[in-house]
Amino acid sequence: MKNPILLLVFITLSTISNLWSQSVMGTLRGKVIDQNSEIPIPMAHMSLRGNKGEQIITTDLDGNFAVKQLAVGRYSVEISYVGYETVVLTDVLVSSTSTPFLTIKLKESVSVLDDVVVRVRQEKEAPLNPMASVSAKQLNMEEANRFAGGFDDPARLVSSFAGVASGVGENLLVVRGNSPKGILWQIEGIPVPNPNHFAEINGFGGGGLTALSSRTIGNSDFFTGAFPAEYGNALASVFDLSIRNGDYTDFHHSAQVGTLGLDVASEGPINRASNSSYLFNYRYSTLGLLGLGVDYQDLSFKFNLPTENLGTFSIWGLGLIDASESTPDTDTLESDFKWQYVEDLSSEYAQLSTGVGGITHKYFVGKGGYIQTTATVAANEISATNSRLDDDYVNTHILDSIEYQSVDYRLSSTLNYKFSPTHSNRTGVLYTHLNYDFTLQNAPQLGSPLQTIAEDDGQSHLIQAFTQSSIALPKLQINPGLHVLHFTLNGNTSVEPRLGVTYFAGEKAKLSLGYGLHSQIEKLSFYLADVPVGTSTQQLNRDLGFTKAHHVVLAYDRMLGEHTHLRIEPYYQYLYDVPVVDSSHFSMINLTDDFFINSELVNEGTGTNMGVDVTLEQFLHKGFYYLTTLSVFDSKYTDGNGQEWDTRFNRNVIANVVAGKEWTIKENNLLGANIKYTYMGGSRMHPLDNVASLDAETAIDDLTQPYGERTPDSHIASFTLTYRINKPRYSSHFSLQVLNTLAADEYLGYQYNFRNHTMDFITDAIVLPNLTYKIEF
Repeated sequence: MKNPILLLVFITLSTISNLWSQSVMGTLRGKVIDQNSEIPIPMAHMSLRGNKGEQIITTDLDGNFAVKQLAVGRYSVEISYVGYETVVLTDVLVSSTSTPFLTIKLKESVSVLDDVVVRVRQEKEAPLNPMASVSAKQLNMEEANRFAGGFDDPARLVSSFAGVASGVGENLLVVRGNSPKGILWQIEGIPVPNPNHFAEINGFGGGGLTALSSRTIGNSDFFTGAFPAEYGNALASVFDLSIRNGDYTDFHHSAQVGTLGLDVASEGPINRASNSSYLFNYRYSTLGLLGLGVDYQDLSFKFNLPTENLGTFSIWGLGLIDASESTPDTDTLESDFKWQYVEDLSSEYAQLSTGVGGITHKYFVGKGGYIQTTATVAANEISATNSRLDDDYVNTHILDSIEYQSVDYRLSSTLNYKFSPTHSNRTGVLYTHLNYDFTLQNAPQLGSPLQTIAEDDGQSHLIQAFTQSSIALPKLQINPGLHVLHFTLNGNTSVEPRLGVTYFAGEKAKLSLGYGLHSQIEKLSFYLADVPVGTSTQQLNRDLGFTKAHHVVLAYDRMLGEHTHLRIEPYYQYLYDVPVVDSSHFSMINLTDDFFINSELVNEGTGTNMGVDVTLEQFLHKGFYYLTTLSVFDSKYTDGNGQEWDTRFNRNVIANVVAGKEWTIKENNLLGANIKYTYMGGSRMHPLDNVASLDAETAIDDLTQPYGERTPDSHIASFTLTYRINKPRYSSHFSLQVLNTLAADEYLGYQYNFRNHTMDFITDAIVLPNLTYKIEF
């Protein structure tokens, strides 16, 4: 070109064109370790396959690998090593601003010579814990976050799993007909207080929203029954959560704003030479900014500090603060139009805080295993009152008051050792020092002085120990174990055998059997309640024993092709020594949220849960995935009269259909859509004594038929739309999540209608939309 101006324009346009056409790149890092000993595996062979071809790499002497300059998108990763079974990870997502870290565990083969590489499929449905045989599923956070209705909340995410029922307004988990209070929450391998916002107030065992953000949680395990011997003091389920390590090579930050809250996160190296890192996440609810009477915030963090000779230290923690308040309009003008139900006359105030901090030390012992020791302190405080205007709409009377503080110190130590390719063992102890201070009061009737239900302060101890082994044979794996639980408050001890057996019927099918005896203590205030005896009170429940349960589970797993998995799990649970009130319908088996229990309790109740869970799942393949579950079950209990009734959780049928699709847009961007439909049979409630209720102007239950009435069935639909834009230095995420899209009713029971002087059945249709924008850089 002779014209220099035209030449300059041509060069400029060409440069811009090249810049826009450049592929956005990302990085994939990870570590390959032995499944049982967790010793790094050096020089493992790895193959990465994506849309732009294949790359071959090997791990370094510490089992680490890093692949840079990968085009963003999804990859298939195959890892192999001589004498080990090959693992294939499919649809691993690589983005421009977050570096996925894969911890890949290889299982040593027991059926071949040392110089042979065994090729097996990837078990995406398998839990992280190698000791688990039945009723366990891994919660892969990258996969689970695609599910509609999850709201980035692990508890809501697992409500899509077989055997699990949950509501819209809270994340209480009813697992196989058991009360939500039977769940064990663990973080970093040690029990923690209920880690949910508005925990215990919304319901024992759950709350409104998990305080751990999905951006800090690593892949975790969820158990629905017959759990391994390392888990104790739980009857229903175990949620074994982990906090992932931050990136030790590069800094990553994110900020999110949405209709429900603000979210800020950061991670990166502390010292690149030692691979130390930090990770933190802070959230604040915009509901508080909008003045809706609900305010919550949480902070989670982890510092990972490897050393050259002293093992790896990690310092981690979780803190949350909640507040809620509602008051009635005390203006008496046109009061007949304002006040219809008792809730219109009621005031509620609650302030809650929970903090957990821990130090974990992991030290490898030779080439066979490691010792992991964790020390934690957990503080929890609840201050709540409920009040009501009197019939003159002038004076407010307190109905009940909760002041509950606890500080628990825990120390655990576990030795995990692989003696040979066929035998591994995990043995550990857990000591919990319980400190408590509480005052629980309520009024027998409106306007009456408050009476003390329980008031005490002091300390007690809970001591647990376990041992469990994994014995691998060519077509059989046996996981025997034993758990011991001792409660010093009353000297009760429980010795609990556990067993898991798996038979591998070829490469695509296996049959498993699980058994466990499990037990659980109650809330401390129930042991120390002031039970009326004549004109005084006594702590008659102090010697109350454990509630116990036998779990038996049979599981059949089969791969249908390369990407579809079928699991069928029939189960039977027999609960005994359940606390009940003599000559009463009351049983702890039905308890969800009542602090104010001061009746004498005896361990004479029983219960049964039996059913079958069916799961059919297609893992992400060519952009499409689905999960369908069906649970058919029956849940019964015997009361203090020795009579058998349905439990309040006996819905009989639960079904879920979750389906989603991903599309790659303009090579670098990702569009996702997901829908979820849930059908649940109605829950149980006491019938209404209509005549007595109208006379008392409040709901009076007909206790001649406990839980004899069933609410209508529930049909809940939710959807999620996401769009991710990848740029070289940042990525943008747009998300719309709507929970209960079709405004299905939740059924709350009966209330007296002050306007019409009738007893009305109350429903509430909660639709929760959450529109968010997040930037990562």
